[in-house]
Parts: sequence; C-alpha cells; structure tokens
Amino acid sequence: MSRGMNDYEILAELDELLANAESDDEFGFDDTFPLDDDIQTQDCDNDEIFEIDIDPHQSPSTPEIRPITCLQKPRNIPKVKTKKKQGLTTPNFKWKSGPFKPNIHEFDSSESGIKKIEFELGENSPVIDFFECFFTPSLLGKVAFETNRYYRQNTENQDLGDRDKRWYDTTSEEMYLFIAINMLMARNKKLELQEYWSTDPLLYTPIFGQIMSRNRYQILLRYIHFTNNEHQAANDRLYKIKMVLNEVKKNFRDAMVPFQSLVIDESLLLWKGRLSFKQFIRTKRHRFGIKFFILCDVETDFILDFVIYTGKTTELKACDVNLGQSGAVVCTLLRGYLKKGRTLFTDNWYTSPLLSTYLHKNKTNSCGTVRKTRRGMPELKNKLKIGETQSLHTNKMLAMRWLDRRDVYMLTTCFTDKMLCTGKTDIENKNIRKPDCIIKYNESMGSVDKTDMLLSSVECVRKTIKWYKKVYFHLIDMSLLNSYSAYKQVTGKNPPLADFQLTLIRQIMDRYKSTVKSPKLYRKKDDELLQGKKKHFLSEVQSTAQGKFARRRCVICSINKKRKDTKYFCKECKVGLCAVPCFELYHKNK
Repeated sequence: MSRGMNDYEILAELDELLANAESDDEFGFDDTFPLDDDIQTQDCDNDEIFEIDIDPHQSPSTPEIRPITCLQKPRNIPKVKTKKKQGLTTPNFKWKSGPFKPNIHEFDSSESGIKKIEFELGENSPVIDFFECFFTPSLLGKVAFETNRYYRQNTENQDLGDRDKRWYDTTSEEMYLFIAINMLMARNKKLELQEYWSTDPLLYTPIFGQIMSRNRYQILLRYIHFTNNEHQAANDRLYKIKMVLNEVKKNFRDAMVPFQSLVIDESLLLWKGRLSFKQFIRTKRHRFGIKFFILCDVETDFILDFVIYTGKTTELKACDVNLGQSGAVVCTLLRGYLKKGRTLFTDNWYTSPLLSTYLHKNKTNSCGTVRKTRRGMPELKNKLKIGETQSLHTNKMLAMRWLDRRDVYMLTTCFTDKMLCTGKTDIENKNIRKPDCIIKYNESMGSVDKTDMLLSSVECVRKTIKWYKKVYFHLIDMSLLNSYSAYKQVTGKNPPLADFQLTLIRQIMDRYKSTVKSPKLYRKKDDELLQGKKKHFLSEVQSTAQGKFARRRCVICSINKKRKDTKYFCKECKVGLCAVPCFELYHKNK
C-alpha cells in the first residue's frame, strides 16, 4: 500500500489480496460450519463494509482494522448489482489436494429383491399374475366405475347416436381385454383404427373381432375415464389421472426392495399438443412431451418411483432450500431409501456439493457428473493433456476434472480418481484408461434410457387428443416392464420382452374372455315382422289436377327389366308396386 491512499482504495486492495490468497487461514477466518466440518456459510449484507482507521504514527502498510460496522457508502462509488436469491447461502468447502480415501457406507443386500411372499409369486406363477401385481383388478374396477359414471354424465338429457344407445356398463374384466387389444395393436401395425377390424383380405386380422367388436372398443376408448369431474381440485394439473398414478406408484414401491445402486434420470413421453407443462429436451428421442423423473434400480432395471413434472405445482417433498428444485426431486424419490448405504447416480442437473453432503449425512453414497459453475464447486483450471485429471477433495467428497474430448467434471463420495483399464483398446491397440468414478458412472447411468429403449418396440401408447389417456397407456407400458423384471428375478428365466408381452396377451384372453358376455342384439321375431307388414297397404295414385289418372313405375318390374306402370303404390314405402305379386315380393325381400 502506498502513501496517500484513502480508506476505500485500501479496502479495494485488501479485497484483491483476499481474492488472490490460496486459503482463508492466513487472514484469520473461521472455517467451521455448524452442520458440517467441510462447509462455511457467509451471510453478509450488501450494505456492510469494513471500517479501516490509519494511525498517523503507524506505518501505512499496517492499517488498523476494527470489527465490522455498518457504514453508508459514498454516493460517488457505484453500487454493483448482484443477484441474490432469498434463503440461499453460498457455501465455501475446504477443498484440498492429495489422495482421497472415501468414507463408503455399507449396504446389506440380504432383503433386496421382489417381495414374493406378499404377492404370492413363485417359479411356476403365470405371467399374468406378475402384471396384476401392478395393474390390479381393484384398480381396473375403479377405472370401470369412473368410465360408467363419465358416460352417464355426458349422455344425460342428450340425443344419442346408434352407438351410444347400445352402451352397457363395463367391468374390470372387460378393461383387461381392452388392455390386451391395445398391446396387440402394437404388434400389428395398421394405418387407421378401423383397419384392425377390416374384412379386406389384405388387412383381415380376425383376432380383434374375436376379442371385442369394433364399435365396443371405440366407445370404450371414447368414454374411458379415471376420476369424477364434478369434484375437480383447483390447481391440480394431474387431477384427471391422479387416482391411477397413486395406485401404480404405490404398487411399484411395495413390490420391490431395491439393491445397492440407484439412478435418477428424466424420461419423456411424446406429446406435441397443447399442454401447460409440456417440456422440450433436446437430447431425448421425442424432444417434446411430458417429463417424468424416474428412480430406477440399476441391477434389475426396475422402476421404483416417478414424478411427473408440472411446473410450480409439481408435487415434491419439502427439503432444505439450498438444494433447489433438483435436490427436492431427489429427496422426493429417495424417501424410504435413505440411511441404508445405497449409492445414487445422477447427471449434472441434480449433482451438487450440497446434495452430496446431504446424502452423505443420510448414509447414502453418491456419484455423478456436475456443472463446474455449481455453488461450492472448486476451481479446476490446470492445463491438462488428453487423459489427464485434476482433483480436489474434502473429508467426504471428491471433485474431479478429466480431459477427454472435452472437460468432464465429476463429484463423488464413494469412488476415487484412480485411472483404471476399461478392457477396451483404441485404434493404436492401446488400453483405454479412465478414472474409476467415470467407469462406475458409465456402467450404472443408462438404466432409465434402457427402459425407454425396451418400451420403444412394444409400447401400446396410441395417438389421442386427451393427454391423460396417453399417460394411462404409458403407465400400462411401465407396469409391463416392471412385471417383466419381476418375472426374471423370481423364475430365473430370461425371455425377450416381446415374447413376454405376447404371452401376457394370450393369458389375459384365456382368463377373461369367457367371463365378459356382451348383450346380443337379436333380430326381430316373425310375429314382429308380421305386425310390421300390416302397416303397409296398397293405395291408389291420386289423379292429376286435370282429372287424368296418374301412374307410377313398378319397382319390382324395373328390377326385372320390364317396363310396367301401375296405379297402385305403398304409402309407407312411397314406391310404385303392382298389386299382384310385386307388393308381396317387395315387402318379403325388403
């Protein structure tokens, strides 16, 4: 510091010294945090500055710094505007270099797997029993009840068409057949819905007509419903499908005790119509649609839980405000799975030092890619060559930067940055080496994308103008995938998913087709026909205004290519007919 500097110039120079310092210890700052040894919070008001007094008898290089007091800044010094969210604190972690020894929480896998006893599943259980663990008869009974009520609400005091007049109440057994038809449609590609029941030799597929008539399927597809519209809750965007969502999510959680490794990622259900919470994700196959946050078991690809994103109204568990929305998603999906020693893998939208610290306190390991701009991340700016790493760590977590084709940032509490062979070779036949945490991340992170890939070939989702119907069909696909995973665990068999789905369709038909009896529309009896014939009488054609006899051409004679006029006609049918025998022939073969 030079002579003649005013107080604020000295303050600016001190700020520069603080910014360039390697650690805060040489300035006497306290590095303790009330909740964690690795975190220091600084809550400073923007209007507070240091008050510095310079003793004239003292050297200018050693100013006296008194405790912090509030001073009003001069007007000639511009105030820098900073974005500061209410309730958020900026953490300062004590990052250091050197070897990292992770404190890994142990996991007991003795109870992991499908709950066979509760669901009465065994090696000889049929495929349909596994599916009914998730789409239960009671759930489809509720769907049938709401469908019948929705039909009555929409047809009351209205003129009905021929199809609506033939409605009769549906049942849970018929709802299973409805599901089977939708699954079977995914295996038989046709351009229009009516073509599945077409009698054209080029399109004829008799199995659809044997399960259900075309008119019955179309009217069920039109009126299928899942809630009572008269009691719709305000500000609940998922109200239309809420009942099915809650039932399916509960069945997913109750059926499985997950293994050690879990993964959270997004999945997108295609939807390009108008919807207030429609999302766009560039890296997904569909890009536009309804976003699902999915928790998946890595070892079995079993979907444990999911959350549908609806904007500000997304149902998330309350958690620490510092974790943000991504941390709230993790807390919501992991409820019931914390403090067991499991390992969670996430991508850079979720991973942060604060979240890793929160999970570590709850005895849960974590690993994932991370954005270098996350609050609390250290600066890793060394010049690296391809394949080299730079890392810093605290007592609990490791932050690493690895240069591959581009910079890759990782944050983990259970793996190291040690370089290991992947078992693959490059073009020059050299072993490819990667950090330990990246190898584990690549092995585990693809579970959600794998489920999307498996469903892409057998999904029964079909185009509809009602978004909640499409979500319903997607829940059927998710239940199919979970039943497939449970079937492989319990029986030890590993059939292709397409064969598993075909077996499920066949067993649904065998179990429920005989129980569903639709009312038959009988033809009129002979006496009813005779009564109808008595209404038809011969009448003479009225004469013209000039008094001449008017005549009409006989319909039967015209069919037989004979020209014959007659003075008689049927008043009901309004056609000309000869008295004998054309009148009888016409009404008999009408």
